[in-house]
Amino acid sequence: MRFSHNHGNLFQYLATFSGAFSIITSGINLGWTSPYLPQLLSANSTIPTTSDAGSWCAVMPLLGAPVGALLAAVLVDIIGRKNTTLLMSPVIIASFIWTAYANSIWVISGIRFIIGATEGALYTALPMYIGEISDPKIRGFLSSTPTIAGIAGTLFINIIGQQFSIFTSSLICVLVPLIHLATFVWMPESPYYYIKKHKLADAERSLKVLRGTEDVEDELDLLCKAVTRQEQSKKAKVTDLFTVPSNRRACLIYVIICLTNKFSGKNPCLFYTTMIFEEAGSRISSELSVIIYCSVELIATLVAMFVVDRFGKRPLLITSTVGCSVSVCFLATYFYIKDWYPDFVESFDWLPITSLVSYNVLFSIGLAFGAVTVLSELFPTNVKAVALGTADTFSVSMGALASKFFQLTKDEFGMYVPFWFFATCTAVGLIFIIKFVPETKGKSLEEIQQFLIADGSDTSEKECKKSEFGI
Repeated sequence: MRFSHNHGNLFQYLATFSGAFSIITSGINLGWTSPYLPQLLSANSTIPTTSDAGSWCAVMPLLGAPVGALLAAVLVDIIGRKNTTLLMSPVIIASFIWTAYANSIWVISGIRFIIGATEGALYTALPMYIGEISDPKIRGFLSSTPTIAGIAGTLFINIIGQQFSIFTSSLICVLVPLIHLATFVWMPESPYYYIKKHKLADAERSLKVLRGTEDVEDELDLLCKAVTRQEQSKKAKVTDLFTVPSNRRACLIYVIICLTNKFSGKNPCLFYTTMIFEEAGSRISSELSVIIYCSVELIATLVAMFVVDRFGKRPLLITSTVGCSVSVCFLATYFYIKDWYPDFVESFDWLPITSLVSYNVLFSIGLAFGAVTVLSELFPTNVKAVALGTADTFSVSMGALASKFFQLTKDEFGMYVPFWFFATCTAVGLIFIIKFVPETKGKSLEEIQQFLIADGSDTSEKECKKSEFGI
């Protein structure tokens, strides 16, 4: 298919938005337990469910994600970033239809595992695709789009989950992957992929479409040199992430942001939102509280998208981490007062929704998209597929661990124990973010690679690069 090339960056936006539409299904799947798990656990449930079975149902997407991530790590270099992303839609469509007719909590859990596997694949292929097609001036904005899509999916399922049965909502949700399939199929493939496959004519055509101009020779030449340099080493292995100094540093940066993200308490808040508000006993209904919670998160992340390329990721990430630690600490304090000094709790019934909404706003402006963004920027072409697959496996494993920890400590000790733990972990993460995470605003992918490589250079060059990247 031939495109005219007078549209500026239009196709970068179209490709990103249509691709990120697939992540809405991930948000739907992750947020599904918030409206429906309380229904399944109720005494009059048509699908009898225990607390333990419900907790496994909640974390199933996280357990399934590594399977899809590892599969996508292979597919992105065989069939391309775009086709790997497209391949997930038919699986998701079938899974939503199957959910509509499921009659067992374990069947539902299995389906959520499958959709979780597609999520792992999407979070491996799509950040790679977006990072590779984006102009550095707008890459921060575009790279944060999947985060918005995930939040939109969570809000969507919480809204329709309050109004419709599992059967009806599942069939409504089928429309989302159908829209993704119908729009993303027309988008160009990543020029990096074509260069990697030695298809320079296809890479040039793709770049012309994405940049909206015929004058792409200089950029194509730079991309070819960058890919050639990054591909010079032998075929990538998982061990290359730890034995090559620049990759090791990229891994360290990712691990710091990922652990701070997961152990700030985001996954438990996502899976058990309605339950947390019910236990808090606020005068505002749990259903309305959840809608407010998710809506504020969506608005805050949208605002962050538009300012990230102006202020940079690092300042927003630091602000986000400080705010999340304080907000979760206040939430833990409320549950402590409720459990141990119930006579005073009525004076603080405003605190749960205030703390959670504050947490959501502050999480959304930095921690929400930090891990996804760095994945699209930090790793060279030769290890990018392996890196993203491994990173997503690590991410969902930590998310599952945090969620299971929340359920076990909540049942054993009360809500305040896991939330105080999450507040402490976030505060520790802040220290490492300040020390190690660079600012990549306005930097090309090759410039970022040169910064990571400079870590092993002489002291003067290293200090110069650190100053340039804000650390």
